[in-house]
Amino acid sequence: MLRAALRDLQWRKKRFVIAIVGVALVFAMGLIMTGLSESFSREVDRTLESLDAETWAVSENASGPFTSFEPIAVTLAGREPSAMMVVRKTVDDGGTVHDVIALGVERGRLGAPHASDGADLAELGEAVVDEDFDVVDIGESFELGSRTFRVVGTVSGQRLYAGLPIVYISLADAQALVVQGQPFATAFLYESPPAKVPRGLRTMSNAEVKADVLRPLENAMSSIDLVRVLLWIVAATIIGSVLYLQALERTRDFAVFKATGTSTAAIGLGLAVQAVVLSLAAAVIAALLAVALTPLFPMNVEIPASGFMMLPVITVVVGLLASLIALRKTATVDPAVAFGG
Repeated sequence: MLRAALRDLQWRKKRFVIAIVGVALVFAMGLIMTGLSESFSREVDRTLESLDAETWAVSENASGPFTSFEPIAVTLAGREPSAMMVVRKTVDDGGTVHDVIALGVERGRLGAPHASDGADLAELGEAVVDEDFDVVDIGESFELGSRTFRVVGTVSGQRLYAGLPIVYISLADAQALVVQGQPFATAFLYESPPAKVPRGLRTMSNAEVKADVLRPLENAMSSIDLVRVLLWIVAATIIGSVLYLQALERTRDFAVFKATGTSTAAIGLGLAVQAVVLSLAAAVIAALLAVALTPLFPMNVEIPASGFMMLPVITVVVGLLASLIALRKTATVDPAVAFGG
């Protein structure tokens, strides 16, 4: 039966090639959906890791440092932690509006950026930006709110909320932007969990901060997961349709096999082999397509290595489930058909 199954693939190669390409496109989109969802989480991890803080302190009335704007007097926490102010702003680039997240930090202290290219913050009016903020290059200036900043350095991969780039400025500049220069912050960063925090503040771990940042994206992530499941179903439908049409065309062949003593299980094994070959071939093409299509997406797509490793497993499972559609047809074939006119 294995030889017969492989021979059938050879004789119907055009149909199987078309099916492989169609299934590969579906699997490639599934990989890209996985990369989109993964990028939401990874960008938060990179941003929090770059800030070097283990514990955050925010207002008791704030859900988190990035999702709520609750100013706190800097003097409330003293000089032990580093103060930070998080500001959502837009930058107008000749009529094109770019959303950014400005982090006002204390230069040289916890939370200050370490530029991968250029220099770190040193003076008022300077900014270190994520490389995705391609409005200006190092040495050029841009307007943020009512103030002008000169880019002195860049960092890599520091974004939040599905791709909004981080812009680092000094805490004094952030205070001048939003609280008229008053000594306020929206969060405090600690290298290790403090024994206690002043009244009116509460602490958050990096895991809690990450969960709070991802909370507004939960519906988007759930939608992506649903689309991914639907794509697997579409792939199974394509494979199942091809195998079912093949089973219809080979009804007499299956009847001959049964009349000569071949079991339904053996016939089903042949169909399963075809499904696996089709699925694995589609998986290889899908991986190549996903890598090629990823740069075309306006959002960052970060397909994890585990996604590529799990793809063959998923495709084989989908293919085997799809082969059950054709197997049900072969199970009902009457051996007597082999001797009919």
